[in-house]
Amino acid sequence: MKDFYKLATKLSKKIQRELGAGFKENVLQAALAVEFINSKVVYEKELSLDVLYKKHPVGYIVADFYIPQQKNFGIKEDLIIETKQAALENKIEYLSQLKIYLKSRAKHLSKENTCKAMLIQWNKRDHLSEDGLTLEFSSDMKVEVWELDKNKLNMIWSSKSDD
Repeated sequence: MKDFYKLATKLSKKIQRELGAGFKENVLQAALAVEFINSKVVYEKELSLDVLYKKHPVGYIVADFYIPQQKNFGIKEDLIIETKQAALENKIEYLSQLKIYLKSRAKHLSKENTCKAMLIQWNKRDHLSEDGLTLEFSSDMKVEVWELDKNKLNMIWSSKSDD
């Protein structure tokens, strides 16, 4: 799985370097879809997941990307990807969103632990030089992989720890 985590990080960094900060999430997601296609990654975009309560659907949520198992990338279990264009410090609400995705998916498959979820955060802002004369494109971004363990979400991989 780490091979795919590293690939997703490499592709996301490429997008951030080329486009810079400030684009809406849908533009960044479309660029990531292009990179997945070029890399021959099988994916489903905007996967609707039913929210179950006592085995009854009561609503739905939409995951940005769903990556099924794929031997060629060492993906041994399903992976949900959530992308955010935001300040890199703000992530608690995104993690709550990942928890909801994983809990919903787990209920569908009747498992406590099911797939993992990846959070890709592209930095929202470019950097202005100290003298205020140059705007540098931000290449800051980070990727984290989280796993649901009963009622706790645990980070199991980070691009920051893998640099």
